[in-house]
Amino acid sequence: MKADTSGSNHNPFTEGMCLTCHNAHGSNIAGMIVGKQGALCFSCHDDLSKGLKAAKSQHKPLLTDECAKCHSPHKAKLSKLLLAKSPDLCLACHKDLKAKIGKEKAHSPAARDCERCHKPHFSANPSLMAQAIQPLCGDCHDMKKASFSKAHLSIEPSVMDCRHCHDPHASKDPKFFKGVVHPPFAGRSCEDCHIVTK
Repeated sequence: MKADTSGSNHNPFTEGMCLTCHNAHGSNIAGMIVGKQGALCFSCHDDLSKGLKAAKSQHKPLLTDECAKCHSPHKAKLSKLLLAKSPDLCLACHKDLKAKIGKEKAHSPAARDCERCHKPHFSANPSLMAQAIQPLCGDCHDMKKASFSKAHLSIEPSVMDCRHCHDPHASKDPKFFKGVVHPPFAGRSCEDCHIVTK
């Protein structure tokens, strides 16, 4: 195996330090590694280990010692030793979401790059969100526009969770409403139940 000059390489691999990760004679762990993947990777990447413990949400492969689901331990054509680009890398595991995006109208950030909204390892927010939901959605949707206010009954955006009504990945509805909704809501008759005053 030779280093990939056009991509990224793991330092122990390029420096010929194979025994940092591998046992030369045998191991009870796949790949003949010296310990569980997570502990082995965290022995150098301790920033991830510390962040994982303090996080509100964690990526499951990180919790189950499966770093190699996303990263090559030796070399890769892509940066950060990634096995594929997002969203293909993410959708290799998130098969239900891949099917939904394939059958329905995809929300453009979800179709382009999962890391537009999600962090890959851990987050201080639920669902690995890159930031709280209002500023995240507000990066693309202008919540100060009159049309936004009218569509949302003049409810203050800071108290809304967009995901209560909208699917952030894909939907059959042009406004990305969820598949099963309250009948008055489906008929856009929100004022039948809600009174909003300014």
